[in-house]
Amino acid sequence: MKKQMISAALAAAMCASLAACGGSSSTSTATTAADKAAATTAAAAQSSEAKAGESSGASSDIPADAKVLKWSEVNGDDYGATVGARAFAKKLLEVSNGKLAIDIYTNATLGDEKTSMQGIQMGTLDCFRGNASSLPNYGASKIGLTGLPYIFQGIDQAEAMSKSDIGQQLLDSVAEEDPGYVAIGWMVEGPRSLFITDTAYKNAGSPTEFSLDKIKGMKIRVPETDLMVNTMKGLGASATPISYSELYTSLQSGVVDGAENNVVSYLANSFNEVAPYFIDDGHTFGLGVDLVSKQTWDSLSEEEQGWMKEAAKAGADACYEFNKAQEQKAYDSFKDKGVTQLKVPDLDKWSEACSSIYASYSAEDQETIKALQAVK
Repeated sequence: MKKQMISAALAAAMCASLAACGGSSSTSTATTAADKAAATTAAAAQSSEAKAGESSGASSDIPADAKVLKWSEVNGDDYGATVGARAFAKKLLEVSNGKLAIDIYTNATLGDEKTSMQGIQMGTLDCFRGNASSLPNYGASKIGLTGLPYIFQGIDQAEAMSKSDIGQQLLDSVAEEDPGYVAIGWMVEGPRSLFITDTAYKNAGSPTEFSLDKIKGMKIRVPETDLMVNTMKGLGASATPISYSELYTSLQSGVVDGAENNVVSYLANSFNEVAPYFIDDGHTFGLGVDLVSKQTWDSLSEEEQGWMKEAAKAGADACYEFNKAQEQKAYDSFKDKGVTQLKVPDLDKWSEACSSIYASYSAEDQETIKALQAVK
């Protein structure tokens, strides 16, 4: 009976989430009453699951008397942000002498991105590795500038930004906007590129290169964020917000023609099995952000907050080093995994197609954009 109640609760939450995904991405930063109800219901079910011992974190390493915070990650174990989260958890145990700990739940065990973001806003979840480009839809607009198309030229520039003054200013800006959570660190991933199904590839004329005109009208899955929706629209695609947990089956069934993510995540989630054509356009960077619910953050002492920030640095380093190494390995494995890499011969046109997105920002934001682009 207990399992049936949990399943029903999760099903109700999923239905509410899918209904919200059906329309266009909203710019509102406030969750609706239905969303809040769904998130609360899901949180209750998640809490029951957690008590049942379904954590994928290193719970056996956590002292019995430690204060434990729950951390949600939508990806699996062999993923850069998860590697970073585990380094975070290890460092936190070390610097706190076992007084403060993180228990990590991977594979969206505690909900997809939307549910997790609502959870940290409402205080039903302690920590979540969010995506910077998604945060404007959850009340933190400034940090989302890092997700603008073609703003960084490579993973090294993105990493340099995360350790720069402007990187810290953007983290601080989240608390200043008071969206219900704080940002304490970065998790830098490589560039996000497109990948499409075999059917979409054939419909595009089976090209040896992928020029801008080929993407016109393709249904491309994007996260539920205005920035990513507008980026795909600028490129001429039909942006289709779908939950990440549903992406594999959506590609497999033809609900979408393709999607976008970094190459490591592309292979880690086996998307190559249903979308074997990888288009190397690098339109934006997956910059993860360590987020902590404001309710949780305010409950921590100043010393505990210091431990969290120190642990975030260890997590950031581990994530970057892992992704840097895995990125080349991923490309090298394409042949064995049946992936065809398609180069983009007219990348300048792709960047130009997104120029209207930049023009829509305020003069203050334009200065931040210049600062980001200037990082070496």
